[in-house]
Amino acid sequence: MANTKPKPGRTKSLRPPDGEPWVWMTRTMLCTITYRSLGIHAVRILDFLMAEHAGNAGRENGNLAAPYLQLEAWGVTAADVRKGFEELFATGFVRLTRRGLRQNGGGEPSRYALTWLPAHAGSAREEVPTHDWQAVIKRLGTKGIGNVAAARQWLRDETRANQRTAKRALPKQKPTPHLQVVSPLICEARNAR
Repeated sequence: MANTKPKPGRTKSLRPPDGEPWVWMTRTMLCTITYRSLGIHAVRILDFLMAEHAGNAGRENGNLAAPYLQLEAWGVTAADVRKGFEELFATGFVRLTRRGLRQNGGGEPSRYALTWLPAHAGSAREEVPTHDWQAVIKRLGTKGIGNVAAARQWLRDETRANQRTAKRALPKQKPTPHLQVVSPLICEARNAR
């Protein structure tokens, strides 16, 4: 039988429920201007990734997947997935660990890590948390950005700049010429002339 008496100074009610997966965030993280400036889609994606982390016993951070179809079922519109991820990358709460291929073609999804938690916990590849979000807060402080409104504007500018860079990085593709289905008999007739 489990010991139900809490240790001195600790109450049983302040612990996660027995047998229930959970993930933590500090008060400091929740109160940062960057967290409070996130859009609803970025917050939903972050919630999804935390649920994935908790659902994998906390051992898959760095290998978390967030396919579009699952995010849509979670409440993120397909049109806003990219913007949500850009906000999470810019604020340092999420890091891309491996770029995947389009899943429509049967490819592997991209993989992500929550930066305040260790990646690949319990394995030989375990990595300490990078806390990228803290570096972003320091950078904003040096720029004189100290409130949520200014952080929102910075985030808008940052994601717009990333979108422009991503568009420039893609090679210009020539439009596919109109293809005409031609019968082999027609080709033979043309060649005979």
